[in-house]
Amino acid sequence: MIVIFVVLLLAVLFTLTEYSLVKVRPSALKALQEEASGPTPKIDRALFMLEHLTEYLSTAQVGITLTSLILGWIGESFIAELILSTHILPESIARTVSSVTAILLFTFIHAVFTDLVPKNIAIDKPAKVLLMIVRPVMMFHVLFYPLIWLFDRTAADVTKLLGYNARPDEDTYSENEILSLSADAADAGEIDPEDLQFMKRAFEMNDKVASDIMIDRTQLSVVDVTASIQEALNLYLEDKFSRIPVVANNDKDKILGYVYIYDLVRQGRINMNSPVRIILRNLPNVSETQPITDVLQEMIEHRVPMVVVKDEYGGTSGIVTDKDIYEELFGTVRDEVDDVADDLVRKLGADDDGNMHYRVSGKMTLYDFERFFHETLRTFEDSEMVTLTGYMLDNYPDLTVGKPIQIANFSITPLDFKDAYISNFKVVAYPLTDENNSDVVESQNN
Repeated sequence: MIVIFVVLLLAVLFTLTEYSLVKVRPSALKALQEEASGPTPKIDRALFMLEHLTEYLSTAQVGITLTSLILGWIGESFIAELILSTHILPESIARTVSSVTAILLFTFIHAVFTDLVPKNIAIDKPAKVLLMIVRPVMMFHVLFYPLIWLFDRTAADVTKLLGYNARPDEDTYSENEILSLSADAADAGEIDPEDLQFMKRAFEMNDKVASDIMIDRTQLSVVDVTASIQEALNLYLEDKFSRIPVVANNDKDKILGYVYIYDLVRQGRINMNSPVRIILRNLPNVSETQPITDVLQEMIEHRVPMVVVKDEYGGTSGIVTDKDIYEELFGTVRDEVDDVADDLVRKLGADDDGNMHYRVSGKMTLYDFERFFHETLRTFEDSEMVTLTGYMLDNYPDLTVGKPIQIANFSITPLDFKDAYISNFKVVAYPLTDENNSDVVESQNN
């Protein structure tokens, strides 16, 4: 009876070992180590076990197998002796009954008390459990190392013969897996939803290039290098941009730098007729395909609030400001001079069915379109185009003014077509249904 009890305890130990090793995170143990005021030998041993995870999992599995075999062997004899000692049944029948009874009884005991219950405990508190059992597990590992090594080596060789990796990478997650785990943590209240949103934006930001977020050249307000301080101040009062690109010969392909409103006001107090050339600040150039993380680094290194984006032919595609980059992380940031209404989207009203109609500028980027309507469209994600007009012309070369095109749950109608360019579209956002949601990757709409 005592032997059976000891074997059951060992089975519990090995089950706790297996599930706590699989479930515990090294970061959780390292956090405990940092919080501790003195030496942490148990945590050191636990981290060592995680560094040799496959080896110690083999230890647990060998232990579980051995205890199961021993329980079956001893248990059958123990039950047989109990039944035979009653002399109720003939010996031949009693031995058959004892075998069946032993299998059923010890299967129940083994499954519930040495597997399921320890598993639940280890999954619930993996770090605490692992630190509690780390010493006896390491002792068993040392005592039975030759047997464990033989089993582990044989299993690894067989695995390789079957064409699989015997030592897969542990605890490595893809971007989607990290976001999925973080979403689960947010649902469980472990992290704030705002933190999850920042994480999503950070990953998205890392995938974007300068052309994705730039202000294109057609929207730039510029001042010529020969203009006076007074003319530059008038442009500021009209457009309210605190930093104005300066060009040569009124040519946006020849951006020389920029002027800052503070310098304009200070120089204006001296002489309003001075040319802006005397307070010109330099700007670095970046390519359209440069990642915006590198663009931000350029701004930091040159201590400038914007950069000029050049196309493959050396012409100006637009500019990227520090605000454009910040908005990728923090969402739309409006200052005291920003118009409250979005310049690219205007509501036209709802139809009789309650579907809202919008007037959308063709210059709106596909990314901003998705953010505005709170949906991620697969066809937009797969496109190499940046703006809505670029996408429509690339995918629907035969489009006609006034003829709607259905994309997922959106009806998009060109409102004009001049000089091979569409300035505005009418967009109707319909509710998602089984028929129109096949192209929708993600939606935050009810």
